[in-house]
Amino acid sequence: MSSKVALITGASRGIGHHLARHFYAAGYHLILIARDAGALNAFAASLDPARVQTLALDVCDYPAVAQLVQQALSGHSHVDVLINAAGIFRPGSTQTSLADFSALLATNVTAIHHLCQLCTPWLLKSPDGRIFNLASVSGVQPYGSVASYAASKHALVGYSRSIARELGAQGIKVTTLCPDVVDTDMAQGSGLTADEMLSTDDICRAVDFVMSLSPAAVVEQLTLGRQYRPRQPV
Repeated sequence: MSSKVALITGASRGIGHHLARHFYAAGYHLILIARDAGALNAFAASLDPARVQTLALDVCDYPAVAQLVQQALSGHSHVDVLINAAGIFRPGSTQTSLADFSALLATNVTAIHHLCQLCTPWLLKSPDGRIFNLASVSGVQPYGSVASYAASKHALVGYSRSIARELGAQGIKVTTLCPDVVDTDMAQGSGLTADEMLSTDDICRAVDFVMSLSPAAVVEQLTLGRQYRPRQPV
């Protein structure tokens, strides 16, 4: 079993899936969480079973997450990296239904707080414990058409930057990643072509950059913009 351990949510698709592959290639043991059991298990089947644990869970099922994550963590002496990549998108602003607004906050904020809470004792046992929370550029600047989603990401940015100060004093570095549109299935309907979006490799390289810095350095927030290109007239 690898001496390094990473727990990654949203691991069955999108950014979480690519980060899981990235950390696996780097030699980490993985604890992977996703709602889609079929996709998660299919992914895990392509990896060494001795280095992968899968938990088919909805991160908003807090009692189940608490029970199963603690069981998974108990098999390790420590955790080195927690990546909260699970998230949802709902369009809308003032007309967003209360159900959708609540779902955004539950998944994009409360569930992340819960996992940070559960993993902190194990991260403290690592000589270089780290948390990466996946927010969005909409968490640092306004977008009128997605105010509800932006509200959840603004909340996540504020939460993450605040715990960075608290946990940093205890030796855990917390980084909030705020990318513009990334080329994943969540970006379908954006109207952008693949070369107009960030790639998942950009996110992996951003994580590598943060982790490559000296022990004294910490990046609390990293915003990844994209180059805006003028469109040809139609």
